[in-house]
Amino acid sequence: MTTASLAAGALSLLAPVASAAPCDPWPPAGIGGGSGSLGGSSGGSIGAFGRPATPWHDGGSGYIPVLEGRTTTVELLTGPTSPNDTVDRFGIWGTDLGIMWENGGAGGEDQVHMALGDTMGDCSVPGDQWRSNILFRSGDRTLSDGMRIKNAPMERPGMAKSILPRSNMPGETTVIPTAGVEVGGVQYLRYMSVERWGAPGEWTTNYSALARSADNGENWRPVSGTARRGTAPMPLPAELGEEFTRHTDGQMSAFLKHEGFIYEYLTPSGRSGSARLARVPEAYIEDMDAYEYWTGAGWSREHRDARPVLGAPTINTTVSELSVTYSEHLDRFIALYNNRQNNIVMAQAENPWGPWSGEDILVSYSQVPTLYGAFVHPWSPAVETDGENLYYTMSTWDAYNVFLMHTDLTDIAPRTFPNPNARMRTTDDSWTRNTPDPAETGETVLVKRRALPGA
Repeated sequence: MTTASLAAGALSLLAPVASAAPCDPWPPAGIGGGSGSLGGSSGGSIGAFGRPATPWHDGGSGYIPVLEGRTTTVELLTGPTSPNDTVDRFGIWGTDLGIMWENGGAGGEDQVHMALGDTMGDCSVPGDQWRSNILFRSGDRTLSDGMRIKNAPMERPGMAKSILPRSNMPGETTVIPTAGVEVGGVQYLRYMSVERWGAPGEWTTNYSALARSADNGENWRPVSGTARRGTAPMPLPAELGEEFTRHTDGQMSAFLKHEGFIYEYLTPSGRSGSARLARVPEAYIEDMDAYEYWTGAGWSREHRDARPVLGAPTINTTVSELSVTYSEHLDRFIALYNNRQNNIVMAQAENPWGPWSGEDILVSYSQVPTLYGAFVHPWSPAVETDGENLYYTMSTWDAYNVFLMHTDLTDIAPRTFPNPNARMRTTDDSWTRNTPDPAETGETVLVKRRALPGA
């Protein structure tokens, strides 16, 4: 972690809010109102009545949680005091998520793309400079000292544009990216149309759909015929054509490229579901009829046959804000997600469909109670090589910004996959058990909370 990255506070130890964002009045607007991506996980309250929800917007302070030990805070990637200067360069005071994937060399340069959720600028101007989503590009491979953002698709100088604007149709609050992947030089995003933010940790969606960009993420268009209908009744935008199907369990996604397939992990809207698995040959990613779904015993063309691969009832947890990749260091697939207790955890598997291991806590709710989201950086040494360092993004509600986090995987106890051919029972439960919270064992220490200076 660097001194420049971790700017020097006041702390709200209360949990994230269901339906507010930095410029929203307090309390949040309720049904159909408010903005903000996935920050509402556990209820609670921040701020004073009639004041902006994020503390630093009314002269208070959000905070940077400085963690050391097994997991460390590398830097604040976005917002006030970030080394990326997102306020002046991109008009970004507050944002979240940070979903990352490799661009496949599109535009002649290997880059990591990062998709952000609801994004706020200057709260004092009409409209708050609210954009539903933003894209960053980075070529930085030296992550130990942070992640430098090179550029973004721009609306005008000093103002990054929304790559998938809201439709402004009645019944749509915002449009949030949930997964990204590159196929044949084309960038793809799965995104969800949010009808409203509901009770803490819950929201309803109109649909989930694919969008594509053939110019390295500069311009995007929805892919007709790819909409999976959610529970809300808003008509689809004309450019999406007819819905493919009603699929409430497939409103949020995580992509994994593996052996010529795109694997897509599917979760419902909100934070109380489990993950199911689809796959499609890379060349057919836009053809929804080509997808097949894991049934627990094989693959089916019918999404209703899909069974959970992560989350209840498999390991008695829930799965949200999921990312999946292959770790060369572990020689296994890894999944990062928020679990039922709102920790950021990691699970392992020998195959994309599992069986998945028990959970290792990377960031504890007890130390960062406003956390959400966990998206792996694809250039982490633990992903690309046998290196031990895993980097990923994390958002927090009171800062309403994105952090780069680091975990040393050598500090996590090894797990032994059970041998299905073993003749005798074994007492080794290292594959299935959930390991202790590192905040309780002292393996990760919250050193301090550094205030975000007032805007």
